[in-house]
Amino acid sequence: MSLVGCPRDCYDTCVLALDSTLRNVDGFLTSGPTCARAVADLKRVSSKNRIRYPVIAVDKELGLYRRITLDEAIDVLVSRVREIVDKYGADKILVVDYAGNRGVFTRLLPIRFWRLLGATFTDYNICDYSGSIGIGLHYGLDYGALPGSIYKARLIVYWGVNAAISNLHGFKMALEAKRIRGSMIATIDVRNTETIKSSDIRIIIRPGSDGVLALGLANYIIQNELYDKRFVEEYTYGFDQFREHVKKYDLGYVSRYTGLPRRLIEEFAYTYAKNKPSIVFIGYGLQRRYGGGEAVRAISLLPALVGVHRGFFYSNTSGLQLPFNQLTPPPARTIPQSMLAEYLEKGDFKLVFVFLTNPAATYPEAERIKYNLLRDDLFVVVHETHWSDTARLADLVIPAPTYLEKEDLVYSYWHNYLIYNKPLLPRPPESISELDLARRLADSLGINDDYLEDPWGKLAEDTNGLVERARQDRIVEIPYRRLDKYRTPSGKIEFYSQRALMQGYKPLPEPVAPRIPEGYLVLVSGSHPLYTHSQFEDVYGRIPSVAFISVQDAEQYGLGNNDLVEIFNEKGSVIMRARITNQIPQGIIFVYRSAWTLDNSRINKLVDPGRDSLGGAVYNSTLVQIRKVTRKTGSLQEAFSKVV
Repeated sequence: MSLVGCPRDCYDTCVLALDSTLRNVDGFLTSGPTCARAVADLKRVSSKNRIRYPVIAVDKELGLYRRITLDEAIDVLVSRVREIVDKYGADKILVVDYAGNRGVFTRLLPIRFWRLLGATFTDYNICDYSGSIGIGLHYGLDYGALPGSIYKARLIVYWGVNAAISNLHGFKMALEAKRIRGSMIATIDVRNTETIKSSDIRIIIRPGSDGVLALGLANYIIQNELYDKRFVEEYTYGFDQFREHVKKYDLGYVSRYTGLPRRLIEEFAYTYAKNKPSIVFIGYGLQRRYGGGEAVRAISLLPALVGVHRGFFYSNTSGLQLPFNQLTPPPARTIPQSMLAEYLEKGDFKLVFVFLTNPAATYPEAERIKYNLLRDDLFVVVHETHWSDTARLADLVIPAPTYLEKEDLVYSYWHNYLIYNKPLLPRPPESISELDLARRLADSLGINDDYLEDPWGKLAEDTNGLVERARQDRIVEIPYRRLDKYRTPSGKIEFYSQRALMQGYKPLPEPVAPRIPEGYLVLVSGSHPLYTHSQFEDVYGRIPSVAFISVQDAEQYGLGNNDLVEIFNEKGSVIMRARITNQIPQGIIFVYRSAWTLDNSRINKLVDPGRDSLGGAVYNSTLVQIRKVTRKTGSLQEAFSKVV
């Protein structure tokens, strides 16, 4: 049996077996159902959308390309890089990458080359950024409990995460814990998700009220002496300041702010305090808004009140005792990832190198990004497996192998296993792996580096043989940091964060009230089970152009099910098909992440590019207006009819 670790941007990081199909391996943490994406991976290898040979643009606005050899493509890239470095400096090269493949050889080592060169990078703020910083202010590092804690928990709380879709195997474990040992599942979200429907406790709150609810729960637990006094005294710092801080979050205020009945808040606070051990799974989506980092800070402190060391899950990479962070030296310069469109528009870069991401589809202001990638004064290079939105805007396109066609090391931000991938399928003859391309560039540009030249030898040295064991056994367990150790100034969990004071943040979490002007709704996006961001459209077709709207909002705007609706703000407008549902609360429009619109753009053209107070992206704070599309809409309707 051939085994491989799935390196996609997904909590589960499954181990798959390849025979006639790809399926989840029995006996491993992620055994059980195989997600729709993994099922489709073999189809993607032979997809008609596969990039099979290098091309250079003749006219990229018209989509005209000329086929060249791989050697010619590398020569063109080397020549451009050398020219820019000599004339303008290496920081005029912008590298745009993200988590399309999270392998050590696919991502980290190629990043190393570009950073040694001195290129500019983004700050990676579009995913878990604010929450990670927020948790770190109180705990030192943002790692939490490992997946095995699910089986031990009496209460499993999913807060702002639709785990039934985005953590398929973790949620399966939660359901098993419920069935076998009677564990309770609670879900807190702004919409009636698949996860809520399988939960014992179901709490639907107003958008942006998560932080207020968390501090209200903390206040109730403290005032009713449900907190663990011994734990608080021994393992925490600044409790007295925190206790005073949360007094203003009384039941009346929290009820009005969140839209929840007082009784439900009381019952959940009591249930949470009394059912230990517990684990709170904090979702990334709730922190992708203004004030999102503050909300995560507040939620993360609840386990400390009830006496559970790191009784949360957010992202566990910082808990893995691997020295992989030293593979990527600090960049010479960074720009905010969510503001890529603005920085491209400034004309500050001469070359953009894109790999493992599709910014023209998935970043804020996607249409503005597309426009600026077509600039005459910008040379765009895309190293990619399939023809993405961004690849179709490039001056030079270089084909890459899929994860089934190359050697790699894969690790997770959920579990603590290292997986060795060896090639299971032959790669296209004119493709080149990310590591091999970095090596070719380094050699041509005179950059000598032991990690690029002998990665296995250096990694074996750095990991005391762990990497070699992974290479031999295919899967090894990575040592994990202790849950009861805290890298804070006090060495304890800091309710009152000294690090926050030193870094210019507020020492106590302070929820930010969402500002929603009259006549506006909040555009919220989430995962679709068939897609990982914009991947798999070549198998399953375009991400559906549907906008889920509440019954109340539909009545207000005169919308019926399947009506065409224009969604617009100052960044532009799109047309989508309305789906009226009682699963969405009033004031929200829910769309699938990076969805196509009926007028042939991506929903991300409307997305707010701003940053939270802790620096993270604010996708889910995007304000929009809507109106029904009718014959009277005039030119808008005419434009739409031409598309369909």
